[in-house]
Amino acid sequence: MAAAPADRGDLSAALIRPDGIVAWAAAPGLPADTAALAAALRTCLGEPHTRMTNGQQGEPGQPAGRKSTGQRRGEV
Repeated sequence: MAAAPADRGDLSAALIRPDGIVAWAAAPGLPADTAALAAALRTCLGEPHTRMTNGQQGEPGQPAGRKSTGQRRGEV
């Protein structure tokens, strides 16, 4: 199935989920709400992972270059 752009003059950008639901949209001529876009991306895709200096993936929110202890927050 091929996607085709919709001729929509009321939108300058949109984030469409795979199920066809609009997760975020921006109106033309207005500043885009990037905080809402970031929240929509986290909701759709999950929290971003940091890239470690050696190329391995870190845990979400973990500073790059820092190794994980294997324990999650709240675990002893």
